[in-house]
Amino acid sequence: MPLVQKSDSIAASAVNDNLLTGSLFERLPFPAMLEFAVNGDANGADMRMDIYSGMDVIIENSPLNVKAALPVYPDDFLLNDAADYGEQIKIRVRNTSAAGARTVYWAMMVTPL
Repeated sequence: MPLVQKSDSIAASAVNDNLLTGSLFERLPFPAMLEFAVNGDANGADMRMDIYSGMDVIIENSPLNVKAALPVYPDDFLLNDAADYGEQIKIRVRNTSAAGARTVYWAMMVTPL
């Protein structure tokens, strides 16, 4: 069961269009059940996320959990979706603050179907 997990800094008023860019799992190599967790730093309320699995909208314009740590399984994995081979997976994060950079801690669990 693969796990993709990272932390990324998002500059003030910036957008990271896809946290999975460059990952093997940006386009699924096999059908899978996906589980997502996205946490923000202490100022996580300044952040918004969108998650898409192929044409499925998993969540849109949602604030992040304020928890300055990598996600813990299963507690922080609140979103899931079944996705097919070749679908593009997209986790977009926006920093709505003009005051400074924010850190996003995220993970995606991939269970082959």
